[in-house]
Amino acid sequence: MNPETILSGTASLFLALGDKTRLRLLNLMRDREICVSSFTDTLGQSQPLISRHLAYLRNSGIVEARRDGKWMHYSISPNLDDNTGRLLFELFRWMEGEEVLRLDRDKYREAHQSHAVPPTPEKKPRVLPTRPRQRREPTYEKQPEEISVHHNELEDFLL
Repeated sequence: MNPETILSGTASLFLALGDKTRLRLLNLMRDREICVSSFTDTLGQSQPLISRHLAYLRNSGIVEARRDGKWMHYSISPNLDDNTGRLLFELFRWMEGEEVLRLDRDKYREAHQSHAVPPTPEKKPRVLPTRPRQRREPTYEKQPEEISVHHNELEDFLL
């Protein structure tokens, strides 16, 4: 991969992480899948604002979405390259010590405790890498210039 592509990807990653709302969204998703309504309830933000920030995270490759009927569920992408995985691992470690982020997670747990499904022994939560590994080149089904951009869930639903 050429240096310009690597630098562009890194700049895009840091732009995605450079917003407090997106950091709060990542904090809630760091160990679970969450639907948009749970984000809006927990963070007290409007659905269009949350969806716009989630689209930004999706376009950067950090987050992926899964549709379940009318509901969209978001989670940290399992297909992160090693460098991004290490960066997020350190970011999540930092988040553990931040009071406002801990309060967000506590508020989410209180509101959704009755809906929580206990993890089964055979399905362990995904853990981000803790030590450096050799770098993998990302693979694209399309050329990077041709990757489609989705701006919100409504467009995805209507298309």
